[in-house]
Amino acid sequence: MNMEFSFIIIDDSELDCFVTQKFLELSNRNLAIKTFQNAKHALEIIRENPNEDNFPTMILLDLQMPFMNGFEFVEEFEKFPAEIKKNYRIAILTILSPTNNPTDVYKILTYKTVNSIIEKPLTKEKLLSLLSQV
Repeated sequence: MNMEFSFIIIDDSELDCFVTQKFLELSNRNLAIKTFQNAKHALEIIRENPNEDNFPTMILLDLQMPFMNGFEFVEEFEKFPAEIKKNYRIAILTILSPTNNPTDVYKILTYKTVNSIIEKPLTKEKLLSLLSQV
């Protein structure tokens, strides 16, 4: 099966990971999906096994997590060499919105690797909009 693109879901909530994965699986696309509940572990996996297939990988990243939050993940990801970062895009999944916490939301958009913000809960419409951007 040829993959169109892949997804990495990083969220400390097992339920949110499950729901997001199910939405992706129901999108009727050829997707490879990995889930992580620990951002630091996901970062290590990406560093050790960069996407060398030249198909895009979308990272769906929760901002508010223990151990390593979304901001810390993005800051570390931005330090990776360009040859690793080139096939990855980051979409933030968060309960934060421009109206309830504009500083954090706008700050995360200043990073070059962050492409979009999706306010939780994820819906089919939000997912389809994201997929159309990839």
